[in-house]
Amino acid sequence: MNENRIIDKNITDRIDEVKYLSQENTPYYRIIMRFFYNKYEQAEYWLYKEDIYDGIKDNFDDYSIEELERNLEFLVENNSLTRLQDTENISSLNDWMYRNYRYQITDKAVIVERMTIEFEELEVKVTSLEPRLFERISTLVKKLVNINNLTENQIYEIWTDLTNDFKNLNEQYQDFLKKFHEAKTEELLQSEAFLEFKSSMINYINNFISSYIKASTDIKNALLDIDSSKVNYMMDMLISHQKKAPKISPEFDFDKLRRVNLGKWNSIDKWFVNANGISEGERLLEATQKIIAKIYKYASSLLELHGNMINRKEDYIHTIKMFDAFKNISDAEKLSLSLFGIIKSKHFKGTSEINTDSLIPSYDVDTIEIPVSSQLREYKVKADITPIQDKTNEKKAILKRQLEIDRMNKEKVRNLVKDGVIKLVDEINLDTFERRYILSLIQKYQNKKTKESEYGYTYEIKKEEGFCTINSSDGKFLMSARTILIEGDEIG
Repeated sequence: MNENRIIDKNITDRIDEVKYLSQENTPYYRIIMRFFYNKYEQAEYWLYKEDIYDGIKDNFDDYSIEELERNLEFLVENNSLTRLQDTENISSLNDWMYRNYRYQITDKAVIVERMTIEFEELEVKVTSLEPRLFERISTLVKKLVNINNLTENQIYEIWTDLTNDFKNLNEQYQDFLKKFHEAKTEELLQSEAFLEFKSSMINYINNFISSYIKASTDIKNALLDIDSSKVNYMMDMLISHQKKAPKISPEFDFDKLRRVNLGKWNSIDKWFVNANGISEGERLLEATQKIIAKIYKYASSLLELHGNMINRKEDYIHTIKMFDAFKNISDAEKLSLSLFGIIKSKHFKGTSEINTDSLIPSYDVDTIEIPVSSQLREYKVKADITPIQDKTNEKKAILKRQLEIDRMNKEKVRNLVKDGVIKLVDEINLDTFERRYILSLIQKYQNKKTKESEYGYTYEIKKEEGFCTINSSDGKFLMSARTILIEGDEIG
């Protein structure tokens, strides 16, 4: 089945509940609907038209209750409001004829109003990063590792908290990064006012990055321990819990709910686990590091500009006084050469032997002599003819050393294989070459038999329970336990 195909047949239906947002009388409709929404938030559900009129009339000039009735009629017809005739307070036939209604906002209209409020607050929304979300997500994912020991209600509660936290994390970091690419932010970064909160901004971002780095390894290891059988069990428990909910209609599409939940889980997995390329979390690290680099760049430019603006005026005054103190033009010309350089000069291009990144003063740099050859034919220096040198012995020595290194490395690989198996369990000791070679096999493996490129054998990797600690000269490496199965009798 094509996943891009829109399956829901209701997707083409009109949504009458949003009609009031784009009509000629929209200002009246929106005031009425916001009044209903505010009352809904205060648990006042059923309202008489007289109460509505008293609540909104001050927002308009010359607004009558007859106009309100027509507006209410439109909102009822388009399912934004529902009404019910009040039969309790009828004392005469006249009361029945004029039909005293009570009105209530519909559930769909409540969602629409919440959406309009989000639109209104979008411009003033403050983007922030919440480091504690990583700790919460780590705790929740670790609970799901032993999902078979959890009850249906516990799984549902963990799932609800996990998806909410992950949704908040995505929204926060995307909004934050988007803000840093807006024109207003670029202008702020280039203003002197930015210098006041430069350090706090960098610390704020570094705190967020640090929290991600601390929690990401635990989250990744926990996600790797949750295999497909556990995921399917979790999806079954979520569907079972939803089926017990009393408000679910008989025609509710549980298959669609399962696809949505599975999509959310896959998004969480891709965010933290680098399956086929860079993960979303690693992209976040790169993006935030670029932001910090940009902040440092603008701050450095501002500080330099700020310093120049302060000192330049005093420099000019001092220079003028120096020129004014000279008695003859010759001394003034010498000072001019020192300050402004030679008036008539020749420029030579070439590669300097001086380290230009050095921070030492220019006066402390030793002088160097650069021989310059003329481009004129009559002044050309005859090139020296250098005979070709025989480097056969040097090449043989280099080849011999390389072959010896290859032989030693191949012998190390043979020693790693015991009866066609490389076991990566518990704690093992490897040198730098062995560790890098093992990790390259794991990185290249794609859940199917793979041919090793250097020595030409075919291998397969199976996961084991627990973890493996690799001790090497440059530190320790912790990973999930694995077994590498080698096909063939000999490596070579």
